[in-house]
Formats: sequence, C-alpha cells, structure tokens
Amino acid sequence: MLKQNQLREHHNSVAIYARRMAMLLCPGLVDIATEAALMHDLGKTEIDDRIIFKPGLLDEDEWKAMRRHPVIGADLIIKNKVKPLNGNRVEVGMAVLHHHERFDGTGYPDGIGGEDIPITARIIAVADTFDAMTTDRQYRKAMSKEDALKEIIRCSGTQFDPGVMQVLVNAKVTF
Repeated sequence: MLKQNQLREHHNSVAIYARRMAMLLCPGLVDIATEAALMHDLGKTEIDDRIIFKPGLLDEDEWKAMRRHPVIGADLIIKNKVKPLNGNRVEVGMAVLHHHERFDGTGYPDGIGGEDIPITARIIAVADTFDAMTTDRQYRKAMSKEDALKEIIRCSGTQFDPGVMQVLVNAKVTF
C-alpha cells in the first residue's frame, strides 16, 4: 500500500506542477495538462510491480518493459477503457503517449522532437522530472529543489523545451 501511495502522491504533485505551468503557457489547455499529468503513468498498471518498484537500477529488458508504459496508457485512454473527466480522450491520450519524448527528438516512443511534441506532453516531461528528482526513490535520495532546477536548466534544449523549462525556473518560488 505504501508504494501505491507513493505513486498517487507523485501523480498529484506532477499534476499540480503541470497545472501551474500550463496556466502560464497555454491557458486553454490547463484541464488537459492537469488530467494528462494525473494519468501520465497509467500504463505502469500493466507493467510488473517487480520492475516498477525495483530498489536498484533496471536492466535492459526491464527498461524495454518500462518504455512501453506511455503507449499502454495512451491506448487505455484513447480506446475509452479509462475515461478522462474532461472527456477529451485524444488530447489527454496524446499527452500521455508523448511525455517521454525529448525536445531533441531522442526520446520515446516515437522519437519526435521540438514543437511536434504536444505542449501538454512537454509540460508533463518537466513536471514529472522535477518531482521525480525532488522525491526520495527506492534507489536514491531526493535532490534539493535548487539542484533539480539546475539539472533541468542543464538539459534545456536537449531533453526539455527551453520555454517550459523557463516557466518552471521563473515560478520556482511557488513550487
């Protein structure tokens, strides 16, 4: 039960960060960004818990399984097996699908980059990473928020959209 509570707390934190950033970047998509953030790891429900909660680093096969979670989650949403509250299955599903794409095009599952990645997915990528780095995990202690921001700045333009990164940095006092 503790592990499920950790996941719920992570999803809620990512949704709070995503909502705040979306309010500044794309006010018309706040509900989509928030809902997609709440559901961004939905596909992990279909991944073996021994992989999800493994206390050490994942091996190559475990990473392959983990990289499937955005596709699984998007499929559950788009095919109406899990219905978003706002009813926009496609936009929420696309944000979930692409939240692990990288701004430089080297992410997964489709290897798209830049503005081809939906803005809601680019927001979730930053929010998800910020929360993951600032929260204790089974395999490491949390970073300080200042160190996490430095890492996100360092990865701006490669992993993260520079505009989304800048919103997080400018709003750091509210996080």
